[in-house]
Amino acid sequence: MSQPLAYQPLAQGARAKRLLIPVDPTERSRWGIRYAMRLQRSGQPVQVALLFVSEAVTAPEVLRFRTHVEIARFQAECGAHILHDAAQALTAAGVSCQKIYREGDIVEQIGDVAEQLGCQAIILPLPHARIAKLLSRDVVREVIKRAKAVPVVTTDAAGIAEKAENNWL
Repeated sequence: MSQPLAYQPLAQGARAKRLLIPVDPTERSRWGIRYAMRLQRSGQPVQVALLFVSEAVTAPEVLRFRTHVEIARFQAECGAHILHDAAQALTAAGVSCQKIYREGDIVEQIGDVAEQLGCQAIILPLPHARIAKLLSRDVVREVIKRAKAVPVVTTDAAGIAEKAENNWL
């Protein structure tokens, strides 16, 4: 499923901004897609790498009935569907798009892939309210905290940048 980490050069020689947009099954993860399409419509060419990361399944309830190979295959198939769905709007808008599937820690994979691709920014939705942090892992804040070489841009539901780390925007 994973493709080589390289972009095709732009046909017209314009310098496109390379953006990493991590996606999952939620609508919230698609806010970055709207941001990329806004940039493209404003005349700024962009190249998007969509990233889906599957974390290891460790729940005994699952492992009791499925092998690691079966679980990995299922996760890869789900990831392919999610990436395909997310790419449709970008493709329709004429945005160059690459789909990448990885397994591992979500935060680490986001940082690693962004650096490997030479992305100018990681595009994430605004973080959830701090109270939600108590209920689940706060991936957005973790990525912002750990990001070193690649700035993080957070967007609202309309795809408007709300926060750019490292003074990117």
